[in-house]
Amino acid sequence: MKNLNDFNELALGSRLKSLSDRMFADVDALYKSRGIELSSRCFASLLLLRANGSMGITELARQLGQTHSAVSQLSKTMLKAGVIDQAKDPSDERRRLLQITPAGTQLLEHNKDLMDDIEAALRDAIAVTQHEFMAALNGLDQQLDEMSLFDRVKTRENARREKAVEIIDFEPRYRDDFKRLNVEWLEKYFYVEAFDNQVLSNPEEYILEPGGHIFFARLDDEIIGTSSLIRQEDGRFELSKMSITEKHQGLGLGRKLAQRAIEQFKRSDSPQLFLETNTRLTPAIRLYESLGFVHAKPEVESHYQRADVYMIYEGD
Repeated sequence: MKNLNDFNELALGSRLKSLSDRMFADVDALYKSRGIELSSRCFASLLLLRANGSMGITELARQLGQTHSAVSQLSKTMLKAGVIDQAKDPSDERRRLLQITPAGTQLLEHNKDLMDDIEAALRDAIAVTQHEFMAALNGLDQQLDEMSLFDRVKTRENARREKAVEIIDFEPRYRDDFKRLNVEWLEKYFYVEAFDNQVLSNPEEYILEPGGHIFFARLDDEIIGTSSLIRQEDGRFELSKMSITEKHQGLGLGRKLAQRAIEQFKRSDSPQLFLETNTRLTPAIRLYESLGFVHAKPEVESHYQRADVYMIYEGD
């Protein structure tokens, strides 16, 4: 039968919790052998309060790596035991400051030998493993401070999903997705103008038949993004109708879709590629600039009321 040890890092949290519970239980038993009824979970707080003086619950929780609620409950236990007291912060009467009492200091001093023995026993147990356990634990703690486990996992997940995304050409079965994605984007940032509705409802007539192109980002048979090249009467191409569904943003799909459109433009006989956007869309403008678009004066009046930025492609 397998146990948690067989799952390595995947079970690290559970194993650390189990190790922590085991150690607290043993230390509780040691304190009780001395007639101390106070939970061993209180002693880290007492040590911090003795070393730092008065501390608010928020700061104490941060130092302990625990929730505000958990430390608040722990403080009630220590207040009842008389090892700490509390006072209002002179600079903010809404904030409570905790401080160790003489009884709490005496408790630590009278049991220093026991705490020294606990520290030495753990140091011996760690030494037998021949690993720099405390250094590794401190290093892990620091790494998770710099970037949480949640963010680390999401970064890997996004990288994996980004690799799985396909950029494909228009297919009639995805016609409704083209409109859905663009309406979702327009309603979030602006509103659907009359010309938007015409183009989105009839993409074949307004985009494909005049010689344009529509591209889709597909992930596991789900259409999650789109962009298009709309051919103008003078032969120029407009990069337009680019939208990524909100739950799949952060995968670099805007860049992928824009690059696909640029590649198509380069293979064409079109004299110019341009786009129109809005000053509110700063991340999009930075993306276009990084792809080789430069700001310019519009050559003709825009179809869209929202357009106040005009850019032309001049190459990577």
